[in-house]
Amino acid sequence: MAKSLGQHLDRVQSAIEKLESGTAHSYEIDGRKMTYVDLPVLYKREKYLLIQIENFGRDYVPGQNSKPVRRNALVSFG
Repeated sequence: MAKSLGQHLDRVQSAIEKLESGTAHSYEIDGRKMTYVDLPVLYKREKYLLIQIENFGRDYVPGQNSKPVRRNALVSFG
């Protein structure tokens, strides 16, 4: 089953947390083993996912949703 942007972000942030805290010397995401020296790659992926989530929402599944819909909230202060 394909994963949503939110699920990808959760996995990346979990890997970052474990590598930064030293609780894990390596972490595996989708068959790729990440180590402490891969943190810059994980930070870049996290930033990319946050931008994608901002545009399409956490539930968007790349390659499955035919047309991403940008979510806008209308707020009124009065």
